[in-house]
Amino acid sequence: MVENVMKLPLFDDYWIDFRRGTVRRWYVPKLFSECTEGDYSSLFYDSIRGKYRYYYEALRNEHEDGPRNLMLLESEDMVHFTQALCDEGDVVIFDGTSGLHGASVMLDLQDPDPERRYKFCGMTHMYENRERHGFDPVILAFSPDGIHWTEHRELVANAQTSDALNKLMFNPLTDEYVLFHRSAYADRRIAVRSSKDLKHWGPPRIILHPGAVYNDEHTGMQHYSMSAKWFGGVFYGLLWRFSTCLYGDDFRRRYGYIEPELVYSYDGKEFLYTSGKPLMERPDFPEPGCTGLCPNDMCESADGKYYFIACNGSVCVHGADMKSGEHLTGRKEHNLHTRTLFYRIRKDGFCGIESVTPGGLVITKALELLDTDLSFNVNASLGSVRFGIMDRFGKFIDGFSFDDCVPFSFEDAVAAKPVWKEHSIGELLGKRIRLAVELNTAVLHCITGTARPSIVQSMKGFADPEGLPEEENAPGSK
Repeated sequence: MVENVMKLPLFDDYWIDFRRGTVRRWYVPKLFSECTEGDYSSLFYDSIRGKYRYYYEALRNEHEDGPRNLMLLESEDMVHFTQALCDEGDVVIFDGTSGLHGASVMLDLQDPDPERRYKFCGMTHMYENRERHGFDPVILAFSPDGIHWTEHRELVANAQTSDALNKLMFNPLTDEYVLFHRSAYADRRIAVRSSKDLKHWGPPRIILHPGAVYNDEHTGMQHYSMSAKWFGGVFYGLLWRFSTCLYGDDFRRRYGYIEPELVYSYDGKEFLYTSGKPLMERPDFPEPGCTGLCPNDMCESADGKYYFIACNGSVCVHGADMKSGEHLTGRKEHNLHTRTLFYRIRKDGFCGIESVTPGGLVITKALELLDTDLSFNVNASLGSVRFGIMDRFGKFIDGFSFDDCVPFSFEDAVAAKPVWKEHSIGELLGKRIRLAVELNTAVLHCITGTARPSIVQSMKGFADPEGLPEEENAPGSK
């Protein structure tokens, strides 16, 4: 029932029908730790190893931006990192024969073949044929342990150069792999391809194009890259906002600064913007990230309470080193280096509905509960929250009013289970209901569970708006 996994992060009011005495508040991830430089990196908690794994690319030659080697750091706490070694103590775990670029690595637990447990996606054999620059294919490689790789150049995910992050992930809603990439060399928009078998890929489709919301008459906004992952009901995307100059003769738009922006999707196909503001602000000069804060990946913490976000923190305006080597020399003389910055934020805590008066109230649109796993991500460490269940007409169901609820008081939880004094949520399965939340000096971040929308007619899921036939339409709710 993956299609009925519900996660409502409340970025907008679409799934809310009523709220009063509240404001929407956006939250900023906080710097947690840092480590060595890491372009085009991947971060995940490896449940097989029992460690976090951070894959990153290291330049082969500091004076040439293209060819790189793949490296790996491991950590148990996201503070202390150990360099993983390949055979004979080599820190390079994959060299792509003559260098690689724009790669991502994923742990794929749904693949039954243990030899393909870890998947690499990126360009290899860099610059072997400079006459065909712009036509370096994005290919796949597999590994049983994430360290020893077998390259499969016959598995071409994108036939042309995608000179940015090529993020491979699995979409459980469509049962297919998707690749977020650039559809053509230097076309800085976000495109996606999909494949059921990693052999046959559909055509690229643009899913995010920097539209009029970014117009400011002097900055030419481009979407440099995007990383995205499924987080149990919603896809979070980390977008690279590349601000370039609109006046000048740099027609390739090489120069500019990069900032992170949060986007999201319910189906992994259509992505929506959130606040329109940078997810994290660039630090002040000369701190790492001051000229470019590039979000490469995000993973859930091992304890399920937080998200970690890996960002490349640049100290060089994009393209400046290609214009003048003096920047590189000067930074080396002053010991100024790009670093990887790890940020941390509460799980699903990018925004929240906060009470500003006693009895702040949130009432959702109607939905149909399909399981008893309903939970609320709420911070009531300074107050209390009460939960209620209404029928679709907005009347409290007997035994499920606020007064019937056991208050969630002076507590904080990412998955608080609602409790009523004499009744349980299982009594309401299959019925069309509304969720009501009373906030008293508290914040509601997210609602999760197994359900489907049922505004008037029940739908297949939050990612699939197709209406169910009449005989399957919210039985017992009429």
